[in-house]
Amino acid sequence: MKTIDDLPVIGFSSEDYDRQPFPILADYARRWKVARSERGVELLDTRTSRKSIVNPRLGTGHPKLMEDVLGMPEGRVLEYKRNSISYHNRGETRRKLRKPVVQFLGEDGCERFRNDVRHVVRTIVEKAPADEPIDVIKAICDPIPSSVYCYWVDAPLDHAEFIARTSHTVQQVHTRNPERTADVVAAFDAMMTYIEERIAEARENPGDNLISDMIRSADAGEISESDLYVWMVKLVEANTDNTSHQIAIALIELVSRPEVWARIGKDTSLVPVAVNETMRIRPRSISTSRCAIEDVEIGGYLLPKGTSIFANIGAAHWDPEFYPEPEKFRLDRPERPAHLNFGGGMFSCLGRFTATMEVEETIALMARRFPDLRIVDFGYTHSPMFTSVTNLSVVLDGS
Repeated sequence: MKTIDDLPVIGFSSEDYDRQPFPILADYARRWKVARSERGVELLDTRTSRKSIVNPRLGTGHPKLMEDVLGMPEGRVLEYKRNSISYHNRGETRRKLRKPVVQFLGEDGCERFRNDVRHVVRTIVEKAPADEPIDVIKAICDPIPSSVYCYWVDAPLDHAEFIARTSHTVQQVHTRNPERTADVVAAFDAMMTYIEERIAEARENPGDNLISDMIRSADAGEISESDLYVWMVKLVEANTDNTSHQIAIALIELVSRPEVWARIGKDTSLVPVAVNETMRIRPRSISTSRCAIEDVEIGGYLLPKGTSIFANIGAAHWDPEFYPEPEKFRLDRPERPAHLNFGGGMFSCLGRFTATMEVEETIALMARRFPDLRIVDFGYTHSPMFTSVTNLSVVLDGS
């Protein structure tokens, strides 16, 4: 059987990749099912990638990332990571950890927050000036998810800026750059202290919100005190960064197609379809990481235990067998197969329903209220892991 050394080598550092990664990934996928890069083994074939996401012989790549790649020092931040769901592979522990969040933030549970999300979106959008170019990331994209988190933990809305800033910083772990480890640890430390304070406040003044629900679960013995704390940190950790970028991506992709923007503004029932297609054609998550927890054969290659493995979502989303004419944005594209932005199986993102709701509510309001919205300037960067919006300036009334 072939080994890693027999794999073709691909890269992600070219200017062409940064500008247009998805045609390049699709081209790689036409030539090879599996390849290797500086970071590990790259799965390019759609079927292979989808299977790997739920393969029981592949586990989380988080421990290797935190400790081996980033060199995170011993201390309470690394201890938090070791106790969080990110460190646990498939099995009873992971199922137990997922249960309370599935209950409160699953597809049905998150609906209780829809009115809060709509209120946040409306309040923030109405604050933005409509007659001059605005930095949409600062004015709209960051404040929406961080303000929703404020509702979850019954915090003043002026805490949203802190939540957004720390979320952006801790997500720098995915740059795989050890030079950023000290900043990440400092941001985590501040975030953890903040959550300790929010839990103490919510115990003194319980309410009808997520943090109080989680506390009541802990008091009833359904989750441990440690799990309560870890989950409230985890939710703020992942809160702003990904959702902010996803809102910005959706705005760019939809406003850049005036006929689509006009249609969804007149018929907001099309917004979920439009958001789903933006997540396919330019996914925020370009790949997702796994680690072989035992020797495993994939695509005819023997990969030893400990191998870092990356399922390339960007390649899968541009596979013409599954998505005919993948370079075209289609409002009539079938719902299946589903996009892979949020992973799948036991490793699926537990915040996917609330994140999608926040994107949809933002797009629905802005398309309806600002049919002539005009983009002044925007910028994308694409790493092997993510699509990021570096800047986005618009005039809301389009005049």
